[in-house]
Amino acid sequence: MNCDIYVINLASSLDRKNNIQAQLTKLGLQPHFFSAINGHTEQHPLFSMYDDQLSKKYREKSLSKGQIGCYASHYLMWQKCVDLDHPLIIIEDDALIHSEPFLEFIEKTSTLDKKYECIRLFSNKRKNYCSEVEQQFSSTSICKFNKGHMSATGYFLTPNGAKKLLQHSQLWYMAVDIYMDRFWVNEVECFGTIPACLTNDPIFDSDIGYGKKPPRKLFARLKREWFSVKELLRRETHNFKYKMNHKVK
Repeated sequence: MNCDIYVINLASSLDRKNNIQAQLTKLGLQPHFFSAINGHTEQHPLFSMYDDQLSKKYREKSLSKGQIGCYASHYLMWQKCVDLDHPLIIIEDDALIHSEPFLEFIEKTSTLDKKYECIRLFSNKRKNYCSEVEQQFSSTSICKFNKGHMSATGYFLTPNGAKKLLQHSQLWYMAVDIYMDRFWVNEVECFGTIPACLTNDPIFDSDIGYGKKPPRKLFARLKREWFSVKELLRRETHNFKYKMNHKVK
């Protein structure tokens, strides 16, 4: 093992814990389990970092209690990565492991360039994304993506990457996976593996609980669209600069 594996798991989700542990044990891997923060039943001090007014300003809705708990759980894992001062593989407990690429990735973690501060280990769920190979292993590639993956199912994280995610996460107003996707804000480039090393196991429903989406008024829809346009421009500007710098190198 070149880095520790941590699984985020709610104490009440024993079936998920047993499932992911069985998968990893079969591969000869021994994970650490991290007790997830339950946003529905706990009042964690980190919840004070959530800004509901900002959430409504930019998204026209509030985060659910489950989403806030999920954010807190990943935030604490970023802190642990900094405290341990070595890379971690962080996995949510509903992951389904693809053994061959996952084992190859683990084997190669000690050879990774320092620029890979965070590597998504699951498939990109965005529409019309682009990717370019940065490093090739025998059957797995590390790629740079122009769009974030829309999930936090599993990822490789270095202490430098964790410090950046913490630094730019002083106020929470969007789901943690969407925040992680904003690489032009948090300064952690969007890298991922092809093929994916894992995915969401379809036998499990989400523990987060999103609730019903209230219908948005016209002004709210226009406001959200304007925010999306600004995000698009910032993302594309960042990607252009990355390409230019990459070409120079």
